[in-house]
Amino acid sequence: MTEQPSGSAWPGGAGRGGYRSAGQPSYGAAQAGYPGDPADPGVYGAPRQQAAASSKGFISALFDFGFTSFVTPKVVKVLYALIVIVVGLSALGFAIVMLATNVLFGLIILVIGAPLYFLVVTALYRITLEFFMVIFRMAEDIRALRERGEYR
Repeated sequence: MTEQPSGSAWPGGAGRGGYRSAGQPSYGAAQAGYPGDPADPGVYGAPRQQAAASSKGFISALFDFGFTSFVTPKVVKVLYALIVIVVGLSALGFAIVMLATNVLFGLIILVIGAPLYFLVVTALYRITLEFFMVIFRMAEDIRALRERGEYR
């Protein structure tokens, strides 16, 4: 068996100095997403039915009482944008109230407190939303493994 450069240290090159056997598939950067991306039907051989189920609209996913499609991945971008806007406005509003109460304290809040509050609260919301997205991606990966018959 001949060895060929894999172009990636991911599965083909792991433990073999970046080389893979001629019969192994390449999981390089040319593929969309990450290696083994369940959204890529070529990697998992997923049926078109799964692609159709994941492309359901927001409204149909919202009223899917069988919970075969998830609404969270569809709204997470919009939700995060709204969170950033609300946290930014609340930080600015707090700074304005403090400026009206005490100018010196208000300036300190405007320069130090409000940006710090914005960064910390936005980071906490971001971490929480990323946690939920990881859970949903794990569920997609497990579903794809079950469909391939590798996980029972």
